[in-house]
Amino acid sequence: MDNSKKNVHSSGPLGMLVKTGQIKKMDSHAESDKGNLQHLGLDRLKISTSSYFRTQSGIEFKANELILVDPNECEPWEYANRSEDEMGNMDELIKSIQDNNQLQPALVRAHPNPHNGIKYQIIFGRRRHAACLRLSFPFLVIKKDSLTKQEAIACQDAENKFRKNVSHYSNAKLYKKLLDDQTFKTEKELAEKLGISSSSLNDLLSFTKIPADLVRKIPDIHALSVSMALKIVQLLHSNKNIYKITLDLGSEIGKSITSPAKLERVVRTLLEDGKKDHESISSLAKVFKSDSGKKLFTFKDQKGAPCFVFHKDSSRFINFDNLCEQLRRYLEKESANNVSKSGPPDLINN
Repeated sequence: MDNSKKNVHSSGPLGMLVKTGQIKKMDSHAESDKGNLQHLGLDRLKISTSSYFRTQSGIEFKANELILVDPNECEPWEYANRSEDEMGNMDELIKSIQDNNQLQPALVRAHPNPHNGIKYQIIFGRRRHAACLRLSFPFLVIKKDSLTKQEAIACQDAENKFRKNVSHYSNAKLYKKLLDDQTFKTEKELAEKLGISSSSLNDLLSFTKIPADLVRKIPDIHALSVSMALKIVQLLHSNKNIYKITLDLGSEIGKSITSPAKLERVVRTLLEDGKKDHESISSLAKVFKSDSGKKLFTFKDQKGAPCFVFHKDSSRFINFDNLCEQLRRYLEKESANNVSKSGPPDLINN
């Protein structure tokens, strides 16, 4: 199916999108428009002709860049940041496109490595693409072959901010990938392209510093706020013992624990209670004396391990080889007697 030659202008989708307000026809590049292009990092793509259009998210295109393509010839690009968990109500979107046609164009570029009939990379519009595939409908797209990777990221980010349905977590993972593969060499460079402050980007990247096993414990990481992610990372860095506490609390983060302040309060309380419990256990010690009251040895719990401490005077006449042999025989006997029981013999009670 080759729909790229179809008339999509005044009497087709282009006219319909202008009429419904989904895109705006621009007569000239006013000074106020230049700032928008620069903000998106797309001023290089400024169109010289007087006939151009702008999507609601600020993407500008020529009339002949709006085309219909076969959805089977498209695939999401490697930097798509919408996860499977964020596809939303597809049945609702499919019905909308079936009843009203596709009301917002997606953005594609020529695939750098065409394969198996795939000709285009989808920069944004993954849900629209999935719906058109299901319906076997032509896919309405803006095709910009000259987009660089950095420009494509700016377009995707502008669209996502307008739609507001991609999570902070998904964006954070994408931004980390862009930094790791050196698409952007510094956080400052990436922040400028995204039109946000370096501090905001740094806070957002907190999501990528949450350990994977804790991410799996959190009921809905996609619904978590940036401030909550930042608090989790701050707490983990403040005390090595907090990791296990947050892991135990993971299933309640974002559920019953709904604010950074509450998370810190709960974690600090459990940390303090844990210290008290440890101190009370460590302080348990039983002193054994002779019939005459002479101190012989002390049994105590040393961080969960039983420990015998012999008094200095007693240690001088103890035959430790004989003592160890007697202890070995005792343990061997108790082990045989308790073979059907679970766990080690209770030395304290015996």
